[in-house]
Amino acid sequence: MSEPDQAQVTRLLDAAHEGDASASEALWSAVHLEIRQMAAGALRHERPGATLQPTMVVSEIYLRMWPADAPPPRWENRRHFFGSVARVMGQFLVDHARSRNRLKRGGDRKRMPLEVNAGELARLDSFDENAGADLVKALEQLEKDAPRQAEVAWLRYVAGLSLEQTAEALEISPRTVTNDWQYAQAWLRRALFEETA
Repeated sequence: MSEPDQAQVTRLLDAAHEGDASASEALWSAVHLEIRQMAAGALRHERPGATLQPTMVVSEIYLRMWPADAPPPRWENRRHFFGSVARVMGQFLVDHARSRNRLKRGGDRKRMPLEVNAGELARLDSFDENAGADLVKALEQLEKDAPRQAEVAWLRYVAGLSLEQTAEALEISPRTVTNDWQYAQAWLRRALFEETA
């Protein structure tokens, strides 16, 4: 997105928060394609025959972020907005996997490797329900300890963004994304596997 487009998104976010319905529509139109690409990236590792499609994920994100009975929350800027999108998408994917896996309960808890490709959180059918929930809980704790690194992890794991896409979304350098990504992976590995060791 070019600089004027980033400024436009920020203006639309402000106007939408103030209750301008046309700004909400314009905002959604401006970001819809990018959110759909994020959803497609998150679902690219879904098992063959999966019923979850990017359009369904985008619709769910919209419904969760723009509830009919309340004004949209205040997002400070494009970065804050897309961080929220990644979190909502991650929670939806975990919720979807939980409902799908309820029938598959049983057996020992599976270990979840942190050496996954970007967006592989969408492959939750290979994890048990608790593992996905544990990852979300760990990401929320990481957000308290290291907010920027948590944003990188959400965008890389959940949204499936590349290093370059993450750098653009967060308006930081690709090198910073690489460093934050390495930090987040180490932090999550320690948080998730220290208690099971």
